[in-house]
Amino acid sequence: MNKFEALARLKYLVSRNQFSMVSRQATHATPVTSVLAKLIVQQLLIQDFKKYDQDHDRPGEYLWIFKTDYGAIYYLKFKFTSNKQHVKFISFHLS
Repeated sequence: MNKFEALARLKYLVSRNQFSMVSRQATHATPVTSVLAKLIVQQLLIQDFKKYDQDHDRPGEYLWIFKTDYGAIYYLKFKFTSNKQHVKFISFHLS
């Protein structure tokens, strides 16, 4: 999957509420609300793409990283489930 396909898939799945967010212990990494996540994802541009990387904690899985400005800078790190029918946000918070 290339970055264009990943962005399109992300937007589609989030619009259908097929996503979840990991709760983080660090206060600076508190995830955004689901409503705000949907708004931010819908305005993402391909220029917001930063990198695609292996998940070092889960060999064989990959992470997508975006950074975007939506009144403030937001950092998004996510992965698709193995069947690509769900998005799991590892990070989705103010940068």
